[in-house]
Amino acid sequence: MSDTIFWISTLGSLVTLGCFVWLFASIGKRILKEEKEAGRDLTYEASPFTGSAKTNKK
Repeated sequence: MSDTIFWISTLGSLVTLGCFVWLFASIGKRILKEEKEAGRDLTYEASPFTGSAKTNKK
């Protein structure tokens, strides 16, 4: 029983870590794409949650 709990928690931790790595990599990729489109650094303009500097307001 103890081995099963160990392996389940280890596997769950690795999956969670993988998801966070994927999240931050995809946000960084989106910010890089928008910086190339804008032709300038968007460090303080891009939203850290969406990776976008574009607004939804029209």
